[in-house]
Amino acid sequence: MNRLLLASAFAASLAFALPTAAEAKTNIQIYLGYPHYDYQVGPNYRFRDGYGWYRPVYRGRLSCNQAKRQVIDRGFRRVSTIECRGATYTFRAIRRGDPVRVYVNARTGAVWRG
Repeated sequence: MNRLLLASAFAASLAFALPTAAEAKTNIQIYLGYPHYDYQVGPNYRFRDGYGWYRPVYRGRLSCNQAKRQVIDRGFRRVSTIECRGATYTFRAIRRGDPVRVYVNARTGAVWRG
C-alpha cells in the first residue's frame, strides 16, 4: 500500500513538473465562395465592405418569351401568358383540343402540365 501511494505521488509530481504545450497563435480563415481581390479587376466587379472586390455570378432565368417558346415547342397551341414572375411561369394553352394549364421552370426550362 505504501509503495502504491509513493508511486502515485511520484507520478503526480512528475505530471506537474512537465512543461505544458505552447498555445498556437495562428489564425486561419477558410472562405468558400467568390474570390475577393484588393483591386477592381473589371467593370462588372462589385465591392463588399470588409472583403474586397468580387464578380457576382448571376444565374440566368428564361425570359417570358423564351418560356412561351418552350411550351409551343412541346406541342401546345394557342399559348397565352398567365404569369411570368417567380420561379415558375404559368401559361394557358390548348393540347389535343382541351384547355390546359402549363408550367415552366424559370431556371431550367422544364415544362409540365397542371
